[in-house]
Amino acid sequence: MDRVSSVMIPSAALNDLARAQRTLVETARQSSAQTKADDLKGYGREAQTIISAGRVAGRIEGFIKSTEELRTRMELQDAALSRASSAISKLREDLFQNIGLQNGDGVPASIEEAFAVVKDSLNMTLNGRFVFGGVANDQAPVATDTLADLIATPLANAVVPSPGLQQVRIEESRIVPAGPLASDIADTVLGPLKRLAETNAGPDGPFGGPLTTAQRAALDGELGALEAAFNTFVLAQSQNGRSLKSVEEAGARQQQQLDALNAAVGDITNVDLAEVAVRLNQAQFAYEASASIFNTLRSLSLLNVLR
Repeated sequence: MDRVSSVMIPSAALNDLARAQRTLVETARQSSAQTKADDLKGYGREAQTIISAGRVAGRIEGFIKSTEELRTRMELQDAALSRASSAISKLREDLFQNIGLQNGDGVPASIEEAFAVVKDSLNMTLNGRFVFGGVANDQAPVATDTLADLIATPLANAVVPSPGLQQVRIEESRIVPAGPLASDIADTVLGPLKRLAETNAGPDGPFGGPLTTAQRAALDGELGALEAAFNTFVLAQSQNGRSLKSVEEAGARQQQQLDALNAAVGDITNVDLAEVAVRLNQAQFAYEASASIFNTLRSLSLLNVLR
């Protein structure tokens, strides 16, 4: 006669309960983390793809950061160059008016104002570095603080020369110069300011009241030089604008690449939240049913039947 045992009944129910609990916990984790697995082992063969994609994404994110920093710098450079060109243009207009009125009142103040704006613009800093200093960005490009210093300093020494432009890699195979250099435009821009200041401080100065023949000739002689200085700033601003547009386009391409890469990885790692919600409800129901059955079977025994 075969023996009849009830031991296996609650044991099987307990295994079902444990399995339902594991399913519920894993489904709840997927719902919370929105990923199919919590480590690379859970993705099997696709783990290498995820690792490779992560490395590529890291490089792209580095380029995106570089382009954002360079874009900020170029936007500041554009504002500085625009401010300097406006100051030179205003000085030229003021001198035209002085010549037309045959009066030198206000000329020294106009020269002083233009020099201050040009100096501050070319000595602009970003994060403690002089943006127009090129690779020598630890010292101010314009080495003279006042017009008196500019008068006393040879023009060649008024601006610190730079060994070259800073170069910024914005893509794998593309490097963009972060110029322009103050030393490339110093002679054209500071030259007329220096000569006007020398006239004002020299034997033919100072400007004020009716213009003398020498003063009028000095002003007339610098109008063309000031126009050249203005054009120098405009050209530098134009070149900076073209570079800025190129950097913005590179940043947009990189963001598109990163989004596409993240989407591809997401297809591997991310769960369908609607599907997970259905499975979570099913897992909860299965766990509750298994718990109820186990609770019922736990109190059953063949002894109760045989009595």
